[in-house]
Amino acid sequence: MASSAANSIPQKSYRVPNSEVPGSTCILRNPATKDQQVAHGVRDYYPDNVFGMLQESAKRYADHDFLGRRIYNADTKAFGDFQWITYREVYDRALKIGSGLVHLMQKHVRPNADINSLTRLPLGMYSINRVEWVLADYGAVSQNWYAVALYDTLGADSIEYIMNHAEVEILVCSMDKVPKILGIRHLLPRLKVVVSMDSFSPDSADSALPSPFNTSSITVLRQWAAAVDIALYDLAAVEGLGAELPLHPRVPKTDDVFCLCYTSGTTGTPKAAMIMHRQLDYVQRTVPQVVPITGPPVALSYLPLAHIYERFTQIYNMSCGGRIGMYSGNMLAVVDDLQALRPNMFISVPRMLNRIYDRLVAGTVHAPGLTGVIARRAVADKLANLEAGKGNTHMFWDRVIFRKIRALLGGNLEFVLTGSAPIDKNVLQFLRICFCCQVTEGWGATETCGLGIVNVSDENQAGRIGVPQHAIEVKLVDIPDMNYYATDKPCPRGELMVRGQAVFGGYYKDAEKTKETILEDGWLATGDVGRINPDGTISIIDRKKNIFKLSQGEYVAPEALENVYSNDSLALQMFVHGDSLQSSLVGVVVPDPEAFVPWAQKIAGNISASFEALCANEAVNTAMRDRLAALGRKSKLQGYEILKAIKIEHRPFDVETNGILTPTMKLRRNIAADYYRADIDSMYAAINSKGQQQ
Repeated sequence: MASSAANSIPQKSYRVPNSEVPGSTCILRNPATKDQQVAHGVRDYYPDNVFGMLQESAKRYADHDFLGRRIYNADTKAFGDFQWITYREVYDRALKIGSGLVHLMQKHVRPNADINSLTRLPLGMYSINRVEWVLADYGAVSQNWYAVALYDTLGADSIEYIMNHAEVEILVCSMDKVPKILGIRHLLPRLKVVVSMDSFSPDSADSALPSPFNTSSITVLRQWAAAVDIALYDLAAVEGLGAELPLHPRVPKTDDVFCLCYTSGTTGTPKAAMIMHRQLDYVQRTVPQVVPITGPPVALSYLPLAHIYERFTQIYNMSCGGRIGMYSGNMLAVVDDLQALRPNMFISVPRMLNRIYDRLVAGTVHAPGLTGVIARRAVADKLANLEAGKGNTHMFWDRVIFRKIRALLGGNLEFVLTGSAPIDKNVLQFLRICFCCQVTEGWGATETCGLGIVNVSDENQAGRIGVPQHAIEVKLVDIPDMNYYATDKPCPRGELMVRGQAVFGGYYKDAEKTKETILEDGWLATGDVGRINPDGTISIIDRKKNIFKLSQGEYVAPEALENVYSNDSLALQMFVHGDSLQSSLVGVVVPDPEAFVPWAQKIAGNISASFEALCANEAVNTAMRDRLAALGRKSKLQGYEILKAIKIEHRPFDVETNGILTPTMKLRRNIAADYYRADIDSMYAAINSKGQQQ
């Protein structure tokens, strides 16, 4: 598999000897676990299930701060400092909540059941991240229940599908979600109990929380719930019930389900990945070895807890005695939360990091006058050092400029991880020199508990996701339809396959999909297209399912093209579309209003034109199409990969309004194609008409 050039390059992965088979590369492992496929000998003093981990952490870190939130001050209309509860408090409250949930199940759902049989049951969770979410989650785990989390942005159809598919009978949610659930109660026949995270008592601490958590019409909610046969409680009452009637914890086995994690469902209905306790055992054994921080982790929780990325991060924090600060509920104020928390690690996604990048660039390299001149010189010097392998710190420029930039995220950062989607290379390199710490990109999937491949600490190039994590095996297999082969030179390419302790337990109630995903010998087919670089690192270069054929027989991978076109500073969102009956590509671009409007006003010759009017202007459309085409040619795209027509859309792709994005902000390609069908047909008609005239 490896070329002679690769053999002379120091290898960052271990290539298992004689492991190649026809149609597949050799197997790659982490050098630290090259001779073992199980992460033994690492943190063996911790139990192999999440409840046991919490119990152990509560002993070791009893009086240490664990979960924190910022209290809203109604007078100042601002959030204050973080207030914390300890590991001991979290553990004690979780035991009470768990006991209370079991009693609710026996009282309202299964009155004739032996209380000792009420285990391995689902608990619905529906809220943004908050302390009560975690308390209820650990309460469920203490009785060997498993969470079924709903994204905060889900519409009624998705809620109906997930709740019924998972057979949820008790739902814990924030108070703003209670009316929404009661309104669709007729679609949820199994649901019997709703528990509000917010207290019904006007004297509670939660009464000081801002909207959407405060609701004054508790009596109305109770009457409505009774009318639709729903028992309505608040979490404080459940905890009180558990305190009065405590039950012994029922410790999960390592092969029990920890949670059902519903995948985004870019096509068809969502699939429920069964995340097992053994996968979280893998998390607490291996993640501490790759996170380069001093002292216990301190992290902000703002990514959805319905996503495995945030869940495994929190389990890692808990098992290491770390602190988890909940964000204030406003995604636009995350930077303010970071400044208040001053974390030493920041787990993020490209969308958030792009927002931070835009803010940093505006204040540095794009700044006017002397400030901009100095910043551009500093950035150029540090980027040159980084790419030459000299690290991302600089004795002079860090003191003059980058110390202030680090303070933007609290000033204590030692580790930044981005995942969930690819990040632009320029953004990644810029953030590496700005934050003066390890800023790295990793790879994981819901089906691998968010883990799998991670960058080595001295990585200085963008576009690489690193090497297999401890006790994980990786290989690539041929994809003939996309012309990717394990024998490609100089770098093998193919579908990424993963095997190891992180692999999930299958899809709930879907043996067929499970069989399609977990293949012979335990290999997980990820659907991502990888490349093995000469030094043994791995890059993700494509997505297997995102492919279509044009009429002339050329295969097109639209996601890769969208990443290219999105590099234009005017483009905020991109959708590239092709058709097997057409020979060219068309696209929909949602521009960034701040950058687009002044540019487009000059093109249109109208400095007072509105954003919507500019998006509909023909001259602006032509100029934007030509601009994207030039970017495509500069990026060495093939002629058939250049967009021949575009629609400039003034309405962003989103989850609720048009349904074009999944809750994890991935493009629903089939939904986008249906939504823009009339525009797509119109663009192709214009292209074909022009071709006939020529």
